[in-house]
Amino acid sequence: MFTTCELLDRVKATYDLRSDYAVAKKIGVRTSSMTRYRKHGGTLDDSVAVEVAELLELDPFQVLVSVHLERAHNQHNQKLVNVWQQYAA
Repeated sequence: MFTTCELLDRVKATYDLRSDYAVAKKIGVRTSSMTRYRKHGGTLDDSVAVEVAELLELDPFQVLVSVHLERAHNQHNQKLVNVWQQYAA
């Protein structure tokens, strides 16, 4: 399973980006979204998760499952955690 911050760090490292601003541009989000991801427990929406998966040459389904599982954890929704854990690698 990947966390949002791990995925962002991987994009940053893979593309030798120096800042979260550069990562935001690369994945097509606003810098305010990066702040939400990094500091406020935000998760990637599905379209950004797929974009990140493609940039990192990862299975989009696994990235989507990871994002949904992380979101369920953040919302303390055990029912959804149980559902998404069935698909997490």
